[in-house]
Amino acid sequence: MKDEYTNIKQESIARGITRLCHFTQSRKLSHIVCNPRGIIATSELQRVAPDLLDVTDTERLDGCIDHISCSIEFPNTWYLQKIKDQDPLFREWVILFLSPSLLYKEGTLFCCRNASSHRGRLIQGGYSGFQGIFQNEVSGARGLIFKRTPAMLSCCPTDDQAEVLVFNNVLHEEIIAVGVCSEEQANREIIRLSLLQEAIPLNWVVAPQIFTAEWSSLVRRGKRPKETIYQENGAI
Repeated sequence: MKDEYTNIKQESIARGITRLCHFTQSRKLSHIVCNPRGIIATSELQRVAPDLLDVTDTERLDGCIDHISCSIEFPNTWYLQKIKDQDPLFREWVILFLSPSLLYKEGTLFCCRNASSHRGRLIQGGYSGFQGIFQNEVSGARGLIFKRTPAMLSCCPTDDQAEVLVFNNVLHEEIIAVGVCSEEQANREIIRLSLLQEAIPLNWVVAPQIFTAEWSSLVRRGKRPKETIYQENGAI
């Protein structure tokens, strides 16, 4: 198994993978930044903070309640758009950018498409599972066939909804930055978190295109969506 992790690490570096993505309601940020264990799996949330559970946690058709759902390089925007308005009281979401080292963390699993497909039967572990995300052709949702284009960024999965399932938790030091859709949202989140003495410092990125499906066509043409580092005095 050690060799499997080494192979995943080497290929992730070769592909230029810079991060994983995990989206969550902004109301959960305070719990994440104050919890010494960082981001925790649904099974742990059920035990210690059931009030933070929402429909995306409780359904878990993939059956992996001990894992945290992530994607490589860019978020599963299609699923986010599907569920983001289901809670009428908390409509703001953020995208957490996580260390790519989680790809070769013990217990990490992979799925070449949305992990809930076929109730999780397509989920695999190890190097073969990781490689499956980058097949030249993947059969995705609604019978669609996704194919890699010659110009496509090598860091991006063939199916935009491919998933990485990280076991148990993600530590604070594995959170690279927080993506938001506007400078105004970044400012609101920073003000909220400033009221918490236990909160860890965070890096902020304004990235409106990754909250829509616009990024998909860009990466298939070999381009990245625009992202801007944000500081408290504004974007730079």
